[in-house]
Amino acid sequence: MSIVLVCFPNAPKVSDEAVRKDAELDKYLESRVEEIMEKFREDGMPDLAQVMRILSAENIPNLPPGGGLAGKRNIIEAVYSKLNPHRENEGGAGDLEDPW
Repeated sequence: MSIVLVCFPNAPKVSDEAVRKDAELDKYLESRVEEIMEKFREDGMPDLAQVMRILSAENIPNLPPGGGLAGKRNIIEAVYSKLNPHRENEGGAGDLEDPW
């Protein structure tokens, strides 16, 4: 499969404001995941699915259009993995495979 990318000189450029908002959102999500992990630390470490459910119930501004919270899963998962490095592989694609 091949892809041809055609770039025109007058094509729209990346907005500095959009880049700034995206960076702010990443920082917010990082701090929010840390707060969730700290809150539930006494009861045992929440799994990634629980963290995603908690975040999805919140009204988070500046989520990417068309992707929402799922579009930022990689950021959330990276912070989760950093805070819980000894976790089992939960919520990954391996869960979708038939164990039989």
